[in-house]
Amino acid sequence: MNRQVDPGVGEPLLSVRRVVRCFGPSTRIGPIDLGVGAGERVAFVGPNGSGKSTVLRCIAGTLSPTTGEVLVSGHRAGTLPARRLIGVSFSQERSFDLRLSGYDNLLFYARVRFGRVRAAERAVRELAEELELGEIVAQRVASCSTGMTQQLAFARALIGSPPLILLDEPTRSLDQEARERLWAALSRRDRAAAIISSHRDDDVARCDRVFEFAV
Repeated sequence: MNRQVDPGVGEPLLSVRRVVRCFGPSTRIGPIDLGVGAGERVAFVGPNGSGKSTVLRCIAGTLSPTTGEVLVSGHRAGTLPARRLIGVSFSQERSFDLRLSGYDNLLFYARVRFGRVRAAERAVRELAEELELGEIVAQRVASCSTGMTQQLAFARALIGSPPLILLDEPTRSLDQEARERLWAALSRRDRAAAIISSHRDDDVARCDRVFEFAV
């Protein structure tokens, strides 16, 4: 059983209501109840296999709950209005085109967000400068290390300044300087809510509250 921590008075940005996800007849995650308000930092903690990534994917809309519902600003998770409000960086990133440069990959996602080429190009340039990704965006993703790809995925999560950011093990393969850049970028976006799944105590310590998962 996973326990809810109430974020306070008012309608939360994110509402996870009695969500259960089943995998076959014997594996069940939940029920989960969670509310997250604007500007909150929530850490998902627990052992591998306890359901942290599964719940993040249910929030992102890439996985459907077996029962229960997830609402983002009142929109059901997975719908286009909900997806527009979310930035995502999942572990073991596989959605970048390995043949393209980091810049071209980010530009593709920025054009999906903005539609207009100039706005997309400006957003990618600004993020590359802010996160110090000059060397990474110039390389083909196929030649990037795991840590480099993680930094690209984090940059993609920030495109368009979404009000909800989902980060699955975002600092696992990063050095100290890259971790500090990530947290500094989140601090500058103090009105955005962030849910961070992590095994790192220093990541968890930076969050406002902890949501614990158990096998």
